[in-house]
Amino acid sequence: MPNSALTNRIMQIHLSSWRYLALLTLPPLGVACHFFSSPYCALLLTLFFITHYFCWRLWLDERLFQLITSENHLADFDKGMSQLWSLKPGRKTRTLAERYLGVRRLFRRALLATTALWVTASILLLLQP
Repeated sequence: MPNSALTNRIMQIHLSSWRYLALLTLPPLGVACHFFSSPYCALLLTLFFITHYFCWRLWLDERLFQLITSENHLADFDKGMSQLWSLKPGRKTRTLAERYLGVRRLFRRALLATTALWVTASILLLLQP
C-alpha cells in the first residue's frame, strides 16, 4: 500500500477542485437564463443542479477526509457517520483503498456532469435562431 498520509493529502487536493467545477457552472447558468421561457432552460437547470450536487459531495468528502488520519480510525469514523446517516449497524468498515476508489468515481462523475452541462449549453447557443 502506498504512503497513506501522502495518498490522503493527494485526495484532499483533488477534492478541493470542487470550487473550480462550481465556478465553471456559472456561464451555462447564464445560457439557461437566456433560454428562460423555453424548455431548454429546464434541461440546463437540471444539469446545473446535478453538477452542484456532485460539487457538494466533493466539498463534503474534502472535509471528511481531513478527519481520517489512518486505517486505525476508520471504524470510529464510520461510527460517527452512522449517527447522522443511519448506516446499517453490522456494516463492514471500508478500507482507505475502497474509500479512495469511491472518491475517484465521484470525481469522474463531477467532471462528466460539468462537461455535459457545457456541451449542452454550447449546442443550444450554436443552434439558437
